[in-house]
Amino acid sequence: MTDRQRERRAGILKATNALLVRHGYDAVSMRAIAQAAGVAERTLFNIYSSKDALVATCARERTEGIIQEAWEKAADPGIGFVLSLCETLSWRTLEQPDVARALAPVLVQHADTVGLQDVYHRYVGRALDELARKGWLEQADIAMLTRLIGMRMVSAVALWAGRGIGDDALETHMRLAICEVLLPHARSDLHAWSQVEARRCVATLAAEPA
Repeated sequence: MTDRQRERRAGILKATNALLVRHGYDAVSMRAIAQAAGVAERTLFNIYSSKDALVATCARERTEGIIQEAWEKAADPGIGFVLSLCETLSWRTLEQPDVARALAPVLVQHADTVGLQDVYHRYVGRALDELARKGWLEQADIAMLTRLIGMRMVSAVALWAGRGIGDDALETHMRLAICEVLLPHARSDLHAWSQVEARRCVATLAAEPA
């Protein structure tokens, strides 16, 4: 891909995000996106076969960038990444709440098109592999645990987008969700950490105003 093509695609994704924030998924058309991005509608369809594919790309690239950032910031590739994932995902969600709320329904309704499971397997799967190497998880459980963690992260963001989870509680809900996934399968130090962290999360949520 040339620099010009990369620049054009970045402009398309930026325009798409802006229109989604302003009008919502159902009201946005490929024609409106093409006009906002300054490209021909035919060109837009040549790059992205449908609106679903385009919006899914927006959702995937945004989420993948956040998860990659969490990986790079993590203190270690195991529990450190788990903590960094919750911190970074919640922080970036709250940093651009309008964009996050516009894309949240896409993560749920078009999950297969977005394809986040591949992203979670690349990063979360690697972290769980590290925990399995320490004897804290069974290698045979890694694929399903990775899938469950991905689903729980998407669910937390979707609940937040629907105002079922408050801003201050988002990271805590994410941490608790990961503990709930890991606890039935964790051994040794990971089991102990998951129990302590889950109790801390529950106490934190219980202390928040209703």
